[in-house]
Amino acid sequence: MKIPVFATALVFATVTNHVTAAQPQAYINQNLGFNVPGYKYSQSEFPCDIDKNLVALLLEDGKKAGIRMEAVNTADKIRNGVIPVVAIDVEQLVLGSKEHTYGTESHSTLPKVQVTAAVIKGEGLVTAKHTCAIATLNELTPSSSVLDLGTNTSICSVTRRCLRDLSKDIIEWVAPQLN
Repeated sequence: MKIPVFATALVFATVTNHVTAAQPQAYINQNLGFNVPGYKYSQSEFPCDIDKNLVALLLEDGKKAGIRMEAVNTADKIRNGVIPVVAIDVEQLVLGSKEHTYGTESHSTLPKVQVTAAVIKGEGLVTAKHTCAIATLNELTPSSSVLDLGTNTSICSVTRRCLRDLSKDIIEWVAPQLN
């Protein structure tokens, strides 16, 4: 029994699309700051687990936006050359005082997170800075500890809220970069 050429092509196209659909549209660098074995860059851990929280939020928001992303932490997947990589570098984390400021020097002590997001496609690289304010001035109350904003609000809880906004902003920027 001979199968018509059109039917064979249709079956092949269906199988190929199924395999392609399972692959991620982008990898996201799980080690923020490109702290990946094989690269000469190291970065200390961030307070409030901002790196882990941001990656989880990016995966969640990417899924909501219909972007298939996979978190990776190995150089082989990052250097794959076929699937684009979303990389995030935390430029600044300001927690309300000079002694609780991480990254590049800031003259402002207004709590914020500033990152540079990059989409790496083959040899190409596109970057953009994204920032979110951790708290508004009326949320900041005098306290004995910068990690306690008083009234049952911690700097980590408002930082997570900031990261949620930051993640949505980054995904809106990433989506057209992947096309």
